[in-house]
Amino acid sequence: MPEQPQLKVTGLPTMGSEEAAATTSPARGAEMRNFLQARLQKNRAPPLVHSWDFWHDRQEKSPAPPSNGSNGAAEGSYEDRLEVLAMVDDVKKFWNVFNNFDIGRLALRDSVHLFHKGVKPVWEDPRNSRGGAWTFRVPKAVAVEFWRDVCLMAIGEQLQNAVESDRTTFRDDICGISLGVRFNSMLIQIWNRDGEHQEGVNGILTTVLENLSPELKLKEGSYYYKKHSEHAGFTGSTSDSANNSRPASASSATSQASSTANDQGMQSLNAIVDQGSGW
Repeated sequence: MPEQPQLKVTGLPTMGSEEAAATTSPARGAEMRNFLQARLQKNRAPPLVHSWDFWHDRQEKSPAPPSNGSNGAAEGSYEDRLEVLAMVDDVKKFWNVFNNFDIGRLALRDSVHLFHKGVKPVWEDPRNSRGGAWTFRVPKAVAVEFWRDVCLMAIGEQLQNAVESDRTTFRDDICGISLGVRFNSMLIQIWNRDGEHQEGVNGILTTVLENLSPELKLKEGSYYYKKHSEHAGFTGSTSDSANNSRPASASSATSQASSTANDQGMQSLNAIVDQGSGW
């Protein structure tokens, strides 16, 4: 059997002082660290201007039993069904959520919501109570594409730009967007903070109609705007008691959570059809 070759480890030339210094230099370690940080930054998905929460209102979910001393009629029936599924603060996370949540499989009267972080998809949330929403009745055949386009307008700040103004107090904002399943269509909503801001209300509609793909254009009469306070089920206040600060941005280290004003009777998209909308 031939003898196995052996690695020679003795009699090798020694490393000079300059070579040793170059190998162990702190500057070399810092250079490598900066290189890796730059590579990670380059590969990071582009951040969004605002952070968003993706909510699901599942109709089949049973509400929690009423607390002692309450009548149990409305308390918890809607709030307890709301569930945050994901937080979205960059483009990659958005597409991960969008591509892995098939709205075509939602049950009848289920709804999903993409809202600024810290804002609940309920009329009575302090940032929603003085606002309203555009509601679009969209045929199910094109609802996925319509929802995608509206989502992109929201996270891309096109809808926000539509409500911007020179006001310094009670500035209008896009609070979020919603999708609800009906028998032969889907209701897609765009919520804004100030229902009295007519220029902003008109700007939202103009932005949507101008940026939709041609095959997604809707007929006249298939969309309308309504203030939350005009719904029969609204139980909040329209006084200027809400925090006037902007929603949290994606770059913020922390975000301010909105308070839960009047938990009983909070409503949203699923109440619209039952509240005299004409649909």
